[in-house]
Amino acid sequence: MKVLVLGAGLAGLAAAYELTQLGHEVQILEAGDEVGGMASSWKVGPFWLDHGPHRFHSRDARLVEHVFEVLDRGVVIRRRQSRIHLRGRYFDYPLKFGNVVRHLPTGLLARAAFDYAAVRAKELVRPTDDSNFEHWVKKRFGNTLYELFFGTYTEKTWGIPCNRISADWAAQRIAQTSLFDTVMKTLRPPKEGTVRSLADEFYYPAHGGIGELARSYARKIEARGARIALQTPVHSLIVHDGRVRGVRAKIDGSEQEVHADHTLCTIPLPRLMAESASDAPDAVRSAASGLDYVAILFVYLEVDAPSVSPDHWIYLPERHLRIHRVSEFKNFSDASAPGDRTAICCEITCRVGDDTWNLDLAAAAELAELDLVASGLVKMGSTRPLDLRRLAQAYPVYEVGYQERLRPLLSHAKSLDGFTSTGRQGLFRYNNMDHSIAMGRKAGRGIAHGDKTRGEEVASGQEYFG
Repeated sequence: MKVLVLGAGLAGLAAAYELTQLGHEVQILEAGDEVGGMASSWKVGPFWLDHGPHRFHSRDARLVEHVFEVLDRGVVIRRRQSRIHLRGRYFDYPLKFGNVVRHLPTGLLARAAFDYAAVRAKELVRPTDDSNFEHWVKKRFGNTLYELFFGTYTEKTWGIPCNRISADWAAQRIAQTSLFDTVMKTLRPPKEGTVRSLADEFYYPAHGGIGELARSYARKIEARGARIALQTPVHSLIVHDGRVRGVRAKIDGSEQEVHADHTLCTIPLPRLMAESASDAPDAVRSAASGLDYVAILFVYLEVDAPSVSPDHWIYLPERHLRIHRVSEFKNFSDASAPGDRTAICCEITCRVGDDTWNLDLAAAAELAELDLVASGLVKMGSTRPLDLRRLAQAYPVYEVGYQERLRPLLSHAKSLDGFTSTGRQGLFRYNNMDHSIAMGRKAGRGIAHGDKTRGEEVASGQEYFG
């Protein structure tokens, strides 16, 4: 059987790995000029750069062993450290009650406690619905902590009010279920492996950035005969009598048809279905066009210092700062930078085509340095512009009502014979690296065994993805 895989991200590569292992012919079409998608890496001078912080962790021992096997056991183990920089202080993230008590001013702490008591009392009389992010967080943490740690950052990152963001986002990205849960986890830390516990340890390639995982996949599947075509964007599906026969793609500057027995989609499904040539019903195309993405501008700076901070990443929630997160790759692997210098990545969320998206490297680097100086992370003039990258479909927007728009899209995709859609982009689902790999592997085996739905089982529950 010939399988056409759309996208050379981790889900597509993991699926191809399973399919080639089972003896199937595989061809991968990738719009970018490197494998890995969001989990790709590239080298600029002596620095390996990623699209922001990436870490692999999983409670599934077989999945961990699989990644070690793909990387030929070239893995380092790190203990996660991530913090929030707020009002000149650092707060552990996920929040720890003792850390918050030590760093918040007494008056603000008292107000937070009063707000929490008031909201809990109110909930006993008239419970608030969980329909959006703002309601979900306020009823569990109170107004003060919501504004400090959750609301401002989330609104800054997504560019829309928190009452328009689905509560699904809160359930997946906030480790604690309430302030009481925060206190209890501080007093009695959960055992590793419980449903909403945080993975303190994570795995990362010893060399080559996080993209070494994708490159290792590519080398292994190409050795089994798979073909990977880079810089080959897919425009639409070829559908006859309810069956997908292949795709139309731009190859060597001209649109061509590529045929296969089965097509696996790991590229943005809404964009693929919204195309007029997709043969999707009008209602499906309309629903697909209503699903949005947040884009990210990644600004990379070289710093004349061995280290900027001990953190893998730092959140910057304050409104006056344009950057929302900073990561330092040397803290993931020593091989990512030379000993006397370091490189940091500054992320700024935006929409495709807006003023932020259109910044050039010089302007973006100047903006980033000013924010880093204001946060006390670097000194003025200590950084140099290194690189600039843009991702158009970085975060699927979980706007209130997105499920209703997504449902007909996924239902139509499932109704097509010879077609499977999976992965972060193929399911319009914000998930972690381990989920994408697991989705791809299950989808690959499902196609081989005639069950194309198995990838949807992964990351479908209300669990913490942080």
